[in-house]
Amino acid sequence: MKKLVIALALFAASCQVNDNTGEVQPTAETQTATAEAAQETREAAQDVKEGAQQLGDEIRKGAEQVRDSEAGQRVAEGAREAGQGIKQGAGEAAEAAGEALASEGREAQAEAKKTKKKQ
Repeated sequence: MKKLVIALALFAASCQVNDNTGEVQPTAETQTATAEAAQETREAAQDVKEGAQQLGDEIRKGAEQVRDSEAGQRVAEGAREAGQGIKQGAGEAAEAAGEALASEGREAQAEAKKTKKKQ
């Protein structure tokens, strides 16, 4: 509450009442301070933007250095080999599953033929 009263007092001190219209208007000093604050905000935003761009460039360069390094090349090759191994393993698993299904199918057909002959 105390802060609100102080803020209102500062606001009242920084504004003036137009005698003709009764409207409250900021003083020249308040308008100048507002313009300066807006300019400082724009400058700070530009600084942040430039800093973010520089950081992004540094990260990109670091990633390129890692990718181009001998260790990075070994990791990439290892990943390719692992991918090939996974593909081969998946193919073998699918083939084994296919063979098991084919075997079950043959057994089911043979059982059906036995049952049919008994009837």
